[in-house]
Amino acid sequence: MNRLKYSHLPLAALLAGIVPFAAAQSAEDEPITMDEFEVSDVPVEENIMPTSRPFNSVFGVGDSILNTPRSVTIISREQLTAIAIQDVRDFAKLTSSSFTRSNFGAPANPDIRGQYADVFYNGMRGGITSNGNGMPVDFNWVESVNIVKGPATAVQGTSSYVGGFIDYITKRPYFDEAKGEGWVTVGTDGIFRAGIDYGAPVSEKLAYRISYSGEDSEGWFDDEYRKSHSLYGAITYRPSDDYELFLNAQAFYAEYTENFGINRPTQNLIDFGLYRTGVNNNQGPGIPDSDPQNSAYVTSGFPANVMVWGPEVKLDRSKRLLRPGDNSIGRNFKVQAVQTFKGTPDLTIVNNNLFTYTRRETYSSYYYSEIVDPTVTFESRLEFIKTLGDHKINAGVAGRYITNKAYNDFYFEPAAVWDLTRDHNFIDVTNSVNFPGYGQGAFGFDGGPVPGYPGRVASAQLENGDTNESSAISGSPFVQSFFKLSDTVSVIAGGRLDFLKVTTEDPFTADSERSISVTLPNINASIVFEPVPDLTFYATGNLSENTSGATGNGGGFAGLGRNDAGDIVLTKSDFTQPSELFEVGAKRSLMDGKLFFGAAYYHQTRQNKPINSPVATYTYDGVEFEVNYQPNKNFFTTFSMGYIDATTPGVGFEALNVSPPAAPEVQPSSGGETKIQGLPSYQMNGMISYKFDNGFGLTLNGTYHNEINNNWAGTIVIPSQYEIDGSVYYAADTWEARLAVLNLTDEENWSPPNGTYGNESIVAEAGIRAELTVKFRF
Repeated sequence: MNRLKYSHLPLAALLAGIVPFAAAQSAEDEPITMDEFEVSDVPVEENIMPTSRPFNSVFGVGDSILNTPRSVTIISREQLTAIAIQDVRDFAKLTSSSFTRSNFGAPANPDIRGQYADVFYNGMRGGITSNGNGMPVDFNWVESVNIVKGPATAVQGTSSYVGGFIDYITKRPYFDEAKGEGWVTVGTDGIFRAGIDYGAPVSEKLAYRISYSGEDSEGWFDDEYRKSHSLYGAITYRPSDDYELFLNAQAFYAEYTENFGINRPTQNLIDFGLYRTGVNNNQGPGIPDSDPQNSAYVTSGFPANVMVWGPEVKLDRSKRLLRPGDNSIGRNFKVQAVQTFKGTPDLTIVNNNLFTYTRRETYSSYYYSEIVDPTVTFESRLEFIKTLGDHKINAGVAGRYITNKAYNDFYFEPAAVWDLTRDHNFIDVTNSVNFPGYGQGAFGFDGGPVPGYPGRVASAQLENGDTNESSAISGSPFVQSFFKLSDTVSVIAGGRLDFLKVTTEDPFTADSERSISVTLPNINASIVFEPVPDLTFYATGNLSENTSGATGNGGGFAGLGRNDAGDIVLTKSDFTQPSELFEVGAKRSLMDGKLFFGAAYYHQTRQNKPINSPVATYTYDGVEFEVNYQPNKNFFTTFSMGYIDATTPGVGFEALNVSPPAAPEVQPSSGGETKIQGLPSYQMNGMISYKFDNGFGLTLNGTYHNEINNNWAGTIVIPSQYEIDGSVYYAADTWEARLAVLNLTDEENWSPPNGTYGNESIVAEAGIRAELTVKFRF
């Protein structure tokens, strides 16, 4: 760690907190000035310019994006609609440095700057997972999305995800008039979605909004489906000019299939679509196979499955490793209350509260089992935002509680043993003579039955580092200061201490409950230089410690291990993993807010402990560039690009459960400094949209990235790829119809898994498909 930086940032944070108070006496009689934001003749719901609205996601004070010393992308409702965003991987179509790995086809968290990203709802942390995987994202309640590169700041506090965060800004009630809309989407491959959204004022002081969306779809892949229901409601209550209550709640149910992808990835599969056939011969010579998959003799991979390989054949890209009937089910409920009180013209008090409840499970017969039942979180944050002349301070305290029960099993997961050209009904480890007793001491792996789930087993936390019954509570004072040194120079600095107590237990190991208390700092300091109006340069640093060495399934805490004496212990360093970010950038607004440029260079180092792997230092160096242009309500265009050089001196666990492998390039990493798997060095995207005065319009979006290492060794390589999406539409006052065509040129693209499965999985991206959405307004 750079001790010089670590010692100076607390001093900067302290000075930035003290100086505004010192200036308070002279500031009391000064006139109050409002923050400036660009305005135009473009309706707010159609405006894609990041300078068109206040921005709270970084420091919580509603400053302009020009004065925010971070690389930021704001995705408006117009952009979300224009390219039919349904998945966090789609963010790569609109922002730089957000290429998200396939993550079993169900990523709940996007990747930002090559790392799993944090997720917030109106500025409050919604929860994390151990690997970015979780329930599908429900966009029914989302109005816009703020994407921030780099760790969360002092206001939000740090988590194990420090590459960046997304802040979902939810729908708000209408005070101007009653209005609503209903929509239906039908598409190729059995796509069907529908929804209704309505809001109205009850009085001058009270308004409400309610929204429902549902889906009953199949999909491009074999045996794919998604059934979901989402209900969202919100009220805003303003009894006076000095007080506002914003209350919202969401209930979401989803039943869906994950997508492990195609097993046995080889370079011939990527380049020519050729798949290696064959099944195991674990029973030895002379004994016939039990069934088309020879499932009766499959082993966990310990020892490795002995394979008899067949020829390479052309494989239908819609095939994936899935037994018919495998699925995932999830339920999520959230309630949020945000109170804003205007104490004096110079003091605003904000109290933000978020409760979440999640219960979900996944079962894949090839074999993976995951049960989260349940995860419950509650967080409350109290902020005092004080304006002192040209200076501002946001100080307060936050408290958070989480309880979690999560059970998973991936120690009998011989993904490469199954042949996708044969009957998928026999992809089932429970047929194996080796499976009975597994998870209960067999093969030396401890575990047991999952409470309340007959027939389901899980591995012990001491084995897989993920299963956990845990709870945690934290109290966190913070201060974030904004000090204007002159008309052109500002200093922004802040700090936070999370006093965290964690209790975790291995449900399958007697007398394993352990507790630990740690103090996690999060410190930032920035300088912003504005030589002329609407042009800013910034330099920023952020230092923090986080719990990434002990993150467990469901967003709970694991971390149990044995010391040299064999005692079960929690190791403090697993809960205090450091992260350091240094970033410089520039932002420019031109043409009365109709053109915006942003650019940044960053260097980040962090320590991380992947599951079943030692702690390693990850290093990220990158450059980002973004442009937004919207001269009028008829036309807008966006462009962004990112370059990243990401390395680590050592890699984590790599699954390879068959012998011999399907091809020579299927191999583990040889060690040494390694390029981070699953991440392109270079990516770019662009969008252009034009609406004619007669109501017709069209949108075109394109993405491109260079080659990606599918495995840590860099011997299985996805080449450069691009995708083009387009839509045409007609919009009238009371109705709208939009036809979207995705993957317009029917590219045969590929997506990498997370690093553990780089030698056993690769996901074929969906081919060309179309969706027609008809919307009625009332």
